[in-house]
Amino acid sequence: IRDRIELAKKIRDENLRKKVIEFLTNPKLSHPEFKKYPREKIEEAVTPFTVSSPSGGMTVERDVLNHTIAVTEMCISASEILEKNFGLRLNRDFLIAAALLHDIMKVFEWKKTKEGVEHTGVMLDHTMLAVAELYKRNFPEEVIHIVASHIGESGPTPPRTFEALLLSYIDSMLSLIEFRILQQKSYLILGDEFSKEMGEKTEK
Repeated sequence: IRDRIELAKKIRDENLRKKVIEFLTNPKLSHPEFKKYPREKIEEAVTPFTVSSPSGGMTVERDVLNHTIAVTEMCISASEILEKNFGLRLNRDFLIAAALLHDIMKVFEWKKTKEGVEHTGVMLDHTMLAVAELYKRNFPEEVIHIVASHIGESGPTPPRTFEALLLSYIDSMLSLIEFRILQQKSYLILGDEFSKEMGEKTEK
């Protein structure tokens, strides 16, 4: 939790900084009909994730907290590089706020059970839940847009600002890298039998 708050403190606008820290420390679903859904602790929140791969689309469990911190740090660094090399001045306050909050509602979307990670049954995905809550809490339109468009060009709201475009690409890139890292660890844990099985599937 402390790492996210420290990153939020980099937001210069006092009002926006307070809003972000409040959301981070107290994520909730304001709509009364959604209060029935359980909230996972951010430190324990994971989501199932898969991409097309030689393994046939293995699913891995991704750490939401670590992903969020990494995305935010990369957005900050990338914005500095873009300004230095191309003179592109991004609104770093909006970028940090959106990066910290883009996946926050996954704590309501997935839950840990004895059988593994399961969907809570909530009918809206984490992006729509976050957008609704950001709107409710009177966040700036630009921040709401960045969060709404982090899925990318294929989503219902494509990125319309450089800040939104940056978050979208960094989120996607890091997600793919995380998947490969976790996939590799899974291979090592499962050992030779799994590798042999995957080899047979590839040959077929």
